[in-house]
Amino acid sequence: MKPNTVLRHALWTIGPDPDRDPPTMHTACRECGEKSPAGTDRATSDLWALEHSGRTGHRRYHECVSVDLITRPAREETA
Repeated sequence: MKPNTVLRHALWTIGPDPDRDPPTMHTACRECGEKSPAGTDRATSDLWALEHSGRTGHRRYHECVSVDLITRPAREETA
């Protein structure tokens, strides 16, 4: 930085990007690695895990959610 550089503190926020697709998710079996299809409906992902448990006896899962985020200054107006 140069001696005449001015720094200022600014508050920023982060959250879901309203201009992007809704969050997607899938469930992955922690025992065999098999994954449910990705989608936007949690019930579909949960149902896949229940059916997988019934077929395999596997009981441990990992829920993976992907959300597009956006940062903006805290005082910026949202559309």
